[in-house]
Amino acid sequence: MRLFALQTDKNQVVERFCHGGESIVRLTHYHWMMFAVGIIQEILVTIGLGILAGMAVFLGMPWGYAAGAFVVTWFAFCFFGILKAYLDWCYDFILITTDKVILVDQTSIFRQTIKPIHLENIGAAGTSTQWWNMFDFGILVLDLKEGEGGGTITKRFVPHARDVAGAISDALTRYQRGGATNARERAGAQAEVGRRNLRHATDEVPAAVSG
Repeated sequence: MRLFALQTDKNQVVERFCHGGESIVRLTHYHWMMFAVGIIQEILVTIGLGILAGMAVFLGMPWGYAAGAFVVTWFAFCFFGILKAYLDWCYDFILITTDKVILVDQTSIFRQTIKPIHLENIGAAGTSTQWWNMFDFGILVLDLKEGEGGGTITKRFVPHARDVAGAISDALTRYQRGGATNARERAGAQAEVGRRNLRHATDEVPAAVSG
């Protein structure tokens, strides 16, 4: 389903950015703790509003008025923050293919950012611990080459971050070896063409002299 910039079908992203001969290595979503941390402020506000509504009822305000004020205030101050955190968690993912790493960031219904990074522009993939490794997620760090402006890209709350970094490193190694193999094959083909041209020229010299 597509609603404004919100794309709920991940296959559409895959079909748009993956080409023929390109295979998917790994698709990783973010840990649910990303959503939980993203709504801490809304949780605290909800608790505070509940306390205020309870105090209002205790002081004599009709229950219906207190409930109505609670719902309206909660919708104004909490609903959109919770919706944003949910979209950011549910529809963000990291896609690793044999040619690139695609980072999808669904900030809201009206904004989506898709950043494909070709493997040739990635210098290294590493990880860092998050929350003392109490949970099965960590920080993924991508070191970019100068072609992508240098610097690093950091993604938090990545489940099994070591495995994800390992998958990127393996894809990068295979990509580099494939590029080196293709370069050697091209160099060998060019050398073979050169030898054939040399033999052809050598064969033509005696014929020209004898003529």
